[in-house]
Amino acid sequence: MTEVIIDFEGCRRKGIRQIGIIQSQDLNIIKTWDVDIIDQKDIRSTLMEALRIRPSVIIAHNSQVEKNLLREYMPYQNLGSQNGNGRLCWGPWIDTKEVYGLLYPKIKNYALVNLTSTFIHEEELTRKLKSYCEAGKRKPHFAMYDALCTYLLIKRIASVVDITKFARD
Repeated sequence: MTEVIIDFEGCRRKGIRQIGIIQSQDLNIIKTWDVDIIDQKDIRSTLMEALRIRPSVIIAHNSQVEKNLLREYMPYQNLGSQNGNGRLCWGPWIDTKEVYGLLYPKIKNYALVNLTSTFIHEEELTRKLKSYCEAGKRKPHFAMYDALCTYLLIKRIASVVDITKFARD
């Protein structure tokens, strides 16, 4: 299975300021993109490169935000999958916030920073950050940091559960 883990920093109104993308095969990292957006045209070119090979699934934390921004900057064209309505759409998606909400219903806070501190060993996170994240960006609300946290959370769950059962269009 080919996965794309994605995180945008920014919003539709003001635009995207950072993109963090991890491309993986069976949750083994193949390539990453950690892009500071200077010109809004850079968004489309980064997304075109990262999504050139259609992923089996797109993974994000609180995925509706990433879905909306992806639709904004990458109208469906020939990429994506066809949902039951006959319309092209990006996906399917796995939302780590939703997955952890279903598997751990007693947790009070499903924020990415909380789930990461609860479930991911600090040494493992530090190792990944040193490999894939610039020194000044190794903290929450930087796109690659958040993408790596999402990656580690889904990889943790995938070791015991079939994550494809959580995929939604």
